[in-house]
Amino acid sequence: MLLDHFFMTMIAMVFTIPGMISTFANAFEVTHEQKSFDFMGGAFLYISMLGFALYFCKDCINGQSIAKRILKLQVVDNVTGLPASPIKSFIRNLSIVFWPIEVIVSMANPSRRLGDRIAGTKLVLLDETVVQPKTNIGKVLVPVLISYGLMLLLMLPFAALTSSINQKEINYVEDSYNAQMSKEAEKLFADSLGQYLTASVRIYDRIEDKPVKYVSVIFQLNEDYLEDDQNYQKIKSMTIPVLFSKFPEKTFVGQVQYVYKTSNRMQTRIEHLK
Repeated sequence: MLLDHFFMTMIAMVFTIPGMISTFANAFEVTHEQKSFDFMGGAFLYISMLGFALYFCKDCINGQSIAKRILKLQVVDNVTGLPASPIKSFIRNLSIVFWPIEVIVSMANPSRRLGDRIAGTKLVLLDETVVQPKTNIGKVLVPVLISYGLMLLLMLPFAALTSSINQKEINYVEDSYNAQMSKEAEKLFADSLGQYLTASVRIYDRIEDKPVKYVSVIFQLNEDYLEDDQNYQKIKSMTIPVLFSKFPEKTFVGQVQYVYKTSNRMQTRIEHLK
């Protein structure tokens, strides 16, 4: 069981690599785009779930996972003694989610854990004198697809939560970008706080549901004001009043990003202004 878990976890991790690469690739990117919450790499979630789905299908080829092939073991039908069918192997492995119970049952009866009793199978030493049946790919794919579907169903609540969070983004009108006012705001911050930071500003004159402007500001800090809350409040107390001197409260919505970046790390704090 431990060896199976090791191999299948490694295989599952391979399928999560694209999502991890996507997440880390964007981790040090600072833009004026509103940050969307991507659960497990966003669209790459569907690839990741395939890796986890395969965990439950590990014995679907002649009743042998990678670990069972190494240890010369095989899952067989408890009645016929033939290699367990792919669907029975799949049903057998569903109970692994209750692994503490499975460990206890396996210690009492190593050949028939709880999943074996449910699926009508048992674990035996491989009889190498018996010719193994030819693998039917179609029959193997059925439990893989069922398992994948179950994984996606389990992820629906998290996907709904992600969608709900992302729907809270402010939809500004792209072609209402005000380049002149954006430059004026950048100059204002440079004149007022240039010794502390460099400001990048994007101003849009309209958003879709309110008659107000959308303002996005990125402050690249010259010193680390983000590690300590007291210093963070200090830099906020210097920047926000300057912003309000240019744009009075209630006349705009948007976000302010405070960024401190070195060669090997980056810290970011975001303030939403509504």
